[in-house]
Amino acid sequence: MPNLIKKLLSLLEIGNHQFDSILWKTRPEKRKTLVNDIFKFKIPIGKSKKEIRELFGHEPHIYTSMTWSYPVESDQFGNTFLSLSLYFKGEIVTSIRLK
Repeated sequence: MPNLIKKLLSLLEIGNHQFDSILWKTRPEKRKTLVNDIFKFKIPIGKSKKEIRELFGHEPHIYTSMTWSYPVESDQFGNTFLSLSLYFKGEIVTSIRLK
């Protein structure tokens, strides 16, 4: 029963939810509900660029080879209000931030 409630809350976009890579990649409008879990468990920290592409998708906004950002919240025209920024040292994520 608790799993059914979690799924219902997720579908209704109520609360924060466990990070799900497939949901992140296929349903960008749901990303905001996954962000707390990303920070709580520091999911990207220590991962390589290859691992990040597998987890978060192949379409980050790459500002430099050391900073990648994924849109978290956008308006209907595609303007990004909130992004998950990943900071690399070499090939490894060392920190994350919401901007």
